[in-house]
Amino acid sequence: MKSLKITMIVLACLLSVNLGMASSPETKNIEKEKSAVLKKIQKVASQISFTDYVRSGESELIVLRCTVNENNEVVVSKVIGFDEELKAAIRKRFENKKIKTTAALSGEELALRLKFAIHEK
Repeated sequence: MKSLKITMIVLACLLSVNLGMASSPETKNIEKEKSAVLKKIQKVASQISFTDYVRSGESELIVLRCTVNENNEVVVSKVIGFDEELKAAIRKRFENKKIKTTAALSGEELALRLKFAIHEK
């Protein structure tokens, strides 16, 4: 009975070690690349002159869904929000500004929430 318990404990330890190693360096590199691409997307979106679409003291929340195509370019697949003019401006900005990625992200879908706000002073 004692040897059965020891065997079970050893098996549990081996399984937990294998599960801990499930995160390969390749997976970590893909996550790093995703993070870098999301930062690039946020940077491009921040260059939009949204003051034409959002009034002082108000804010607009936009959800931007992008996919990485076979040419390793980020393409806007969906813009979710209430202000149609702001959504059109975002689409136009991303049509003019291409973001390149590595082949590892090809086919991936990325989502980002963007809040455009003008604070009163």
